[in-house]
Amino acid sequence: MANPMYGSNKFDNSLGSAKYFENKLALYSWNFGHLAMQLAADTTEAKSRSGITLIDGQICESLGVADTGAAATTLPAATYGALCVYRHSGQFDGGNNNVISCGTGDTFKQGSMNFQAEAQEVLHVMTPVYLSEYTPTVAIAGGSIIAVADADNTLTYTGTATNNQTHIGAEWAFFCEKDGEWTPAFRGVELGTGAVNTNLAFSTV
Repeated sequence: MANPMYGSNKFDNSLGSAKYFENKLALYSWNFGHLAMQLAADTTEAKSRSGITLIDGQICESLGVADTGAAATTLPAATYGALCVYRHSGQFDGGNNNVISCGTGDTFKQGSMNFQAEAQEVLHVMTPVYLSEYTPTVAIAGGSIIAVADADNTLTYTGTATNNQTHIGAEWAFFCEKDGEWTPAFRGVELGTGAVNTNLAFSTV
């Protein structure tokens, strides 16, 4: 016999995690004021190339610019309620890739992200893009629909010159709704036309 209190019990269990609810509210309001700042010494331009590891509960202000080499970024362990933010504090348009990888055994949540190209102005802060479990059929304003498959554990995008969404202030947020799985979200800052960065894709490595 099915548990008639299943829904209520599930909700009560969720309420037991203040961290989960605080971080989920932060994600959907895009207000990360309660997070700490990752040490500046660990987020320099040189570190962006040798490899930055994000920290649960912290914002990484990466100074990577994609001029002298590809950037490498690793997420912390995906534990229930975890939240970390990767902010481009350097103008990421130097032509090389940023590769953001999950930790061992972790993946991204399956779904789709509908990246819009708003084409407003230089330094225009864009509307956040959230993962949806359904697959949109129409891209927004000349943007791109990017699929995230079940086993994907790597996010790659190019620091495209002139026209991109990774100007200073662009942010990726990673929230864990279930152990072992990251839910990604993105708020871009437009450079030039604000076109979606070249080669933006999730994959399995």
